[in-house]
Amino acid sequence: MRSLTLLIVVLFTALTAAAASPAPAESRISVPGATVVVQFAERVDAAVSRDLIDWIERVADQVSMPYGRFPLAALRVVIIPTKGKSWGGDSPVPFGRVTRRDGETVELYVDVDRPVADLYADWTATHEFSHLLLPKISWRQKWISEGFASYYQNVLMARDEQYTPAQAMRKLSEGFDRGRGSRPELSPNQAAEEGVRHARYKIYWSGAAIALLADLRLRSRSGGKESLDTVLGRFQQCCLPSKQYWSGVQFFTQLDSLIDEPVFMPLYREHADTPGFPDINAALSDPLLREQVLNVRTSPH
Repeated sequence: MRSLTLLIVVLFTALTAAAASPAPAESRISVPGATVVVQFAERVDAAVSRDLIDWIERVADQVSMPYGRFPLAALRVVIIPTKGKSWGGDSPVPFGRVTRRDGETVELYVDVDRPVADLYADWTATHEFSHLLLPKISWRQKWISEGFASYYQNVLMARDEQYTPAQAMRKLSEGFDRGRGSRPELSPNQAAEEGVRHARYKIYWSGAAIALLADLRLRSRSGGKESLDTVLGRFQQCCLPSKQYWSGVQFFTQLDSLIDEPVFMPLYREHADTPGFPDINAALSDPLLREQVLNVRTSPH
């Protein structure tokens, strides 16, 4: 009896240890056109690790939707476990960033104690991955990089059915309202000079407004055959990855070189140095936004 009890204790201990065993420090994900290496800054439970890797794969799929493949051939994702309350607020991913010093890396601070459903509903990872659709943009035109990522975070979450079209429309509208009310005396370029600390919403949402205007203009004039998606796909083929910093003028000029008639530089000249906020009221009521831009796309897998 004593030996049987000891055996049960040993088996229970082994099973418990297996259930709570730490995950490998590194895993690899294959996505269309790329390999994504996921690393954990600290050991986490194996079951939690599997959930996080599945979530990262889903986000990578989202950013493959614009033109059917991932923007880069290789990416490293570093997950840094944290406790949400230590950052303030209630986000399960309270901070993220893209670094491009030694290859492309996305760093995500993740509250690993939160339910996995909270991660799928959060926009932070989608925003950071959306930066990979663009090259490094000069800080003087930070509104382009942050704005296009803010636009795509909502578009891609809708296409992936994490948001309904109505939710995505509301989030875009609310973001534009914040941008319109932020430092109205500044142009987007002036806001970038001021920096995120002093003009965050102007930087993020003026750029998102210009991304929306460009997207709808391309779709409208081509009968839906061209879009911001297709132009960025051509840019990826010619120019990504890129080690250089691109000025806003260089980037928009390159995008215009990939289409028949300019769209991006006319928008730049109209808005980049103009105080206030782009007029997007007509754009928000354009049927193309709901029918095409936010339309659900299947996974590129």
